[in-house]
Amino acid sequence: MKSLRFLAAEGFIQSGLNAVEHLNCVSFNLYPLLFKACYIHEQADLLHALVQKWPLAELNLQRLLGRTADCQVDLTSCTCRLCLEAILTGLKDYVLCSPTTYAKTLRVVDLTALKDTEHQACSCQSTLGRWARTLLLTKMCYETMVAMQAKDVSPSAFETSIDVCLNGFVTGRNYELVAQAFLLLRHCPLKLRFVGFRADSLALKQLFYVLRLAEPESIAKLEVVHNVPLEAPHLEVLLSRVEFPKLQSLTLPAGALDVRRLGSDDDDLLAIIGQLLARLTALTELSVGFSTLTGHLRRLLSPLNTPLQYLEVANCSLNRVDMVYLANSLHSEALVRLDISGHNIIGTFSTTFHKLLQRCSATLASLTLEECCIEDEHMDVFTNALARCQGLQELKFLGNPLSSAALCRLFSMLSAGFPKLKYIEMPVPRDCYSEDVTYPLDDSVLLQYNRELFQEVRGQLMGMLAGAGRGRIEVCTPLMGAYDPDINETSNELGVSMLKSFNSVLGNFIDTITDVDNRRAQTQEK
Repeated sequence: MKSLRFLAAEGFIQSGLNAVEHLNCVSFNLYPLLFKACYIHEQADLLHALVQKWPLAELNLQRLLGRTADCQVDLTSCTCRLCLEAILTGLKDYVLCSPTTYAKTLRVVDLTALKDTEHQACSCQSTLGRWARTLLLTKMCYETMVAMQAKDVSPSAFETSIDVCLNGFVTGRNYELVAQAFLLLRHCPLKLRFVGFRADSLALKQLFYVLRLAEPESIAKLEVVHNVPLEAPHLEVLLSRVEFPKLQSLTLPAGALDVRRLGSDDDDLLAIIGQLLARLTALTELSVGFSTLTGHLRRLLSPLNTPLQYLEVANCSLNRVDMVYLANSLHSEALVRLDISGHNIIGTFSTTFHKLLQRCSATLASLTLEECCIEDEHMDVFTNALARCQGLQELKFLGNPLSSAALCRLFSMLSAGFPKLKYIEMPVPRDCYSEDVTYPLDDSVLLQYNRELFQEVRGQLMGMLAGAGRGRIEVCTPLMGAYDPDINETSNELGVSMLKSFNSVLGNFIDTITDVDNRRAQTQEK
């Protein structure tokens, strides 16, 4: 639904060049309406002019593009390249140009509401992802500083100071420009503030340096992923030397915490890291997937005084001691999202798993149990434990060897309850594969299943949901993994980095073999 005010705004922006010329006659309180109307219709020139003349103290994309009383359409997941480039270049011109109708009052630009999705609704079908937004904004900072050296620049540029908040994404390709923008922070009118910080394909030296430059006191979410060789000793140094007073969410790369690599002198290292994490009083989300924490989960989490609301310990080789601790910890009663994929939760931790779900049933909204060896014979235990979590909104259990009959039984239970459930990731039924397959499925057989039978079973499951009035629940089977916009945007760089890493490991292996052969040859000569 659109209000008459918004319909009038749409009429105004579609009046061609006259709209830009008549902006000076528009009341300041109508700018937000015109902004959203321009974004919907991809009127880039007018959008640029609006930002350049912005009369308000704040430009917040959540308030401008989210649902409003005048227009219920939420555009925060539309990252249209044409529009976002117009906004960011308009921001640069706002700084450099003299004020016209209204004085320069803009103090905060908040871009953090933007969400990257697989399918875009914009007409141009060209997106500006998180990495590209980071790159363009750092360029705008640099170009602003260069332009301010010119003699004809407006004196108001030197009196302007605008905090630009965004979720930044730094890799080896844009590292230099990002570091340069942060070095100019004191002098540039556009003050870059990373609320979210994602780092990939960086050397440790680069990571530490750019984090210090980025004013970490403003960072609420830190993601260090994939090709950053961060390990437990490095994490200790990072957390002990850099303050993150507002950090709410921390993601570590695969294998960052591996108890097998800790020597006798490092026995207390996880406990020390736990104590350092406890200093992050705002921390409520922790992702340590694919680390090896066998028998050490308590040392890492028990020092935390603030209960975690999101915990990912997928494929962390947890044992019974770890699961008993988790089920009885203060975190279990606060968990909203939990990922314990890669553990035999029924076969090995049946009682503990039941208690864990019982403890977090009042809060749990998302549960991920991929490749947890859940079989047909476990359905009684699994459904009994799951039945307590009636507030679930998401359930993901890919990679479990369940038959179509077991899935029908599970969906029958889900359709009869779970009123908030919106999203399910289910596996291909075991009977759709050949009888000789073994789980976890190898990549070579993952896609070799009977598609006709799968569609037939899926139709039955969807029919069960529809029959119970739950047809709006989204059910999917992303065998190759769910869409990740950040990986999709930087896949080429990630692939190159992984190839270099593989070549380095292979080179070291060949050198070792050559060295051993040389020693053997020398021994035989003697």
